[in-house]
Amino acid sequence: MVSTSTTHDPKLAQQLVLDELFDLSLYKALRSVTQPDVHHTLDELIKVETSHLAFWQKFFNLNLDELNLGRRIKLSFMMLVCRIFGSTAVHLVLEAIEVHGVRKYLALWREYQSKPLGEALRGILMDEFKHEDVLVTELTKRKINPERIRSIFLGLNDGLVEILGAVSGFFGAFGSARMVLIAALTTAVAGASPHYS
Repeated sequence: MVSTSTTHDPKLAQQLVLDELFDLSLYKALRSVTQPDVHHTLDELIKVETSHLAFWQKFFNLNLDELNLGRRIKLSFMMLVCRIFGSTAVHLVLEAIEVHGVRKYLALWREYQSKPLGEALRGILMDEFKHEDVLVTELTKRKINPERIRSIFLGLNDGLVEILGAVSGFFGAFGSARMVLIAALTTAVAGASPHYS
C-alpha cells in the first residue's frame, strides 16, 4: 500500500516517521552500552522498528533518515541517564517507550479507524502488542523487582513534594529569585542524601 503525503496531514506523517526513527536509534544506541543478556531483546526490537520505519516511509512516501534537533537532544539525555544509572534505567526506558508507543497508536487508531490510515495503524498496533510489548515486559520481569520500581516512584514523589513546598516557602520569605534558587538547591541536595534510621 502506497500513499502520498499529500493525502495525509504532513505533520502527522513526519511525527510517525521520526518517532519510529527515534525508537530505532535508541535501541541501536542502547545495544552498545548494555550487557550481552539484553542484546537478544534489543536485536528483536531493532528488527521490528526497522520494519515499522520502512512501512511508514513507504505509506507516506516520506524518506527521513535523520532525527530533528529536539529528538537528538532527547536521545542524548536518555542515553546519559542509562549510562549513569545502568541496567535499571535501561529497563525503565524500554518500558516507558513501549507504553508511550501503545498509547499513541491507540489514540491515533481511534481517530482514524474508518480511514486508510486506521488500517495501517491497526497493523502497527498488533506488532506492538505481539512483539515489542511482550519482549519488553518479559525482559523487565526478569530484571526489575516491582518493589524497587514502587520505591523509585514513591521517592520521586516525596522529593518533588518536599522541594516544591520548600520553594513556595522561600518565595514568601525571601522575595529574591537568586536567594530562592540557592535555598532550593540546598534543599534538593539535602533531600538527595541517604536517610538513616
